[in-house]
Amino acid sequence: MSCAESAADHLRMFTTTSAVLFLLSVFISSCSAWTCSSDSETALLGFKNGLIDPDGLLDEWVPGTNCCYWPYVTCRQSDGAVIELSITGSARPNHQPYRSKNANSLGSTLADLTELQLLKLQWILFNSPIPSAWGSFSDNLVFLIVNDCNLQGSIPSNLGDIHNLQRLDLQANFLTGVIPQQLCNLQSLNYLDVSYNNLQSGAIVPTCFQNRPGLHLSTGNQDEGGNQNNNNHATHSSTPTTSSFFLHLLLGIFLHVFFVIIN
Repeated sequence: MSCAESAADHLRMFTTTSAVLFLLSVFISSCSAWTCSSDSETALLGFKNGLIDPDGLLDEWVPGTNCCYWPYVTCRQSDGAVIELSITGSARPNHQPYRSKNANSLGSTLADLTELQLLKLQWILFNSPIPSAWGSFSDNLVFLIVNDCNLQGSIPSNLGDIHNLQRLDLQANFLTGVIPQQLCNLQSLNYLDVSYNNLQSGAIVPTCFQNRPGLHLSTGNQDEGGNQNNNNHATHSSTPTTSSFFLHLLLGIFLHVFFVIIN
């Protein structure tokens, strides 16, 4: 082999190795962004600390660890912001996490998750009203689903301030009163379920909802079409994000180049 050919081979090897190292550094730096903020950790721990949790549902929520890796928490991969919180407890008696008698309004701190898009809670026994602080959820919140959580009292009118809310599902609680007129402010709302509560019978539905096209509305113990509600809930599934696709692409390129080098 001539000196020129040998030099060319070394140059190709150097270039390939540099490309691999660059891609690896990008991959590592992207992964390092999946770190939740101290504010998010504080908000989540505030919720946990208000609960008595006999089965240890939230035992892995440990202060000082990355809350993006905690069970039931989903973070945005680009910046580590908490975008989903979905917790389902047990339906077995005496096995649900439930509000401590010494706790303040359970769940109030969750409103501090300013990037939250979905909040879904089931079989977490609040034994108290819906926190008034939930009216200050940011407009990023699209799905608010709280079922079988022993919510009491009336539906806060300030939930009408979560302007981009599309789904409000408060089924199977012990809520009283009426559907607040202020919920008419939710122009994006396409699903409202307050069935299986103790709401007043009769004219409890604001007129703005009675003829809204595309709105699924369930009140009382059956939906507006007269069909019995079977307590099944549509589940929210998120599509892969652009950042997730990019990271997987980088990893695939890295592995391909790596195997080319060693072979």
